Amino acid sequence: MKKLLSKMIVFAATAVFLLTLGFSWTYTDNDIIPFMNQVFPEAQSFQKIASSPVIYEGITKDQNGREEKIGYVVIEQAVAYGGPVKMVTGIDLKGKIVGTVIAAHKDTPSFIDKVIDQKYLEKFIGKDITDPLSINKDIDRISGATFSSRGIAKAISQGSHAVARGEFRLNVKDEVEPFKFGAKETAVIALVILTVIGVAFKQRKLRWIALIGSLVFIGFQYNTPISMANIAALFMGNLPSIRENLVWYILLIGIPVITFIIGKNIYCFWLCPFGALQEITAKVGGGKFKCCNKAIEAKAAKIRYILIYLALIGAFLTKSPSFAGYEPFATLFGRQGFGIQWLILPVVIFSSFFISRFWCRFFCPGLILNEIILRPRRYIMGILEK
Repeated sequence: MKKLLSKMIVFAATAVFLLTLGFSWTYTDNDIIPFMNQVFPEAQSFQKIASSPVIYEGITKDQNGREEKIGYVVIEQAVAYGGPVKMVTGIDLKGKIVGTVIAAHKDTPSFIDKVIDQKYLEKFIGKDITDPLSINKDIDRISGATFSSRGIAKAISQGSHAVARGEFRLNVKDEVEPFKFGAKETAVIALVILTVIGVAFKQRKLRWIALIGSLVFIGFQYNTPISMANIAALFMGNLPSIRENLVWYILLIGIPVITFIIGKNIYCFWLCPFGALQEITAKVGGGKFKCCNKAIEAKAAKIRYILIYLALIGAFLTKSPSFAGYEPFATLFGRQGFGIQWLILPVVIFSSFFISRFWCRFFCPGLILNEIILRPRRYIMGILEK
């Protein structure tokens, strides 16, 4: 009876997971008209004239009731940090941007708040539709929200250029993104290579070098640890440009592939910056506390499964990968987060002084995700051995 009930629960949970994932792929956003009115308030009506991207003519009427075109509104989106950001841009008949607004986004809310607070969108007003709108060239980026500001600029640029080509008959090409490979990419690749060498040749002394390196670079310096928000984005197809965010692909694609090949959980125990911090605090505080009842501790550890499931379902329903990012990573490494995260962080750090890898053991999805990767490997290896 228990086995049957367990199978029914798993089936129901899987069905809900797939249905909500499908919802995230198919659900369309709310009416765009209010946003069009914001960027072109002079227009009395709008007429759709193109679909890829969506372009409208802004129309007004004179005293005799005759319709007159006064400009265009284009709707385009690009991938920001946590997901796509949809921009609505107004363009007058002189080819100048007269207004732009964020119609919808699936990015980390704190990043978008920073963009809005610093009046970033106002920087685009008066720009010509032939301008590249390149970050750090035509438009300054927002410190602390670089990927968000770049995604917004890219969406506005692509939309404006489409209007320039289609309605003004101008020969404008979208700027080709340069392949970004600098200090961040070098540091992460070096840490991954160091980890692979350490695991493959059983050089445990290299582990602390990798952990400290990950804490400094993947954590505080570049704030790029793997989180549930990344996993949700992967499921939802919100993939950043590999030219601009190679590290995302190294950690989200490369690490699982290496884990599968080597058969070891290399991220959690060698490369996770938050895991490194917990090990350091455990050494300082002792980290020897253990639950008196192993059965209770084992049941408590299952909280992770519930958190992962609810985080992903929430992300799919809200169509926002950042919803799934319940970990205190951004609060610590990026110094950003919403109210409850600032309460969770000190509790987790304090507990990790006395309980070894407190967050990892009871809340972090990392061990479960790695188990999902390693389980088919063990199955395949078992078949090969036979």
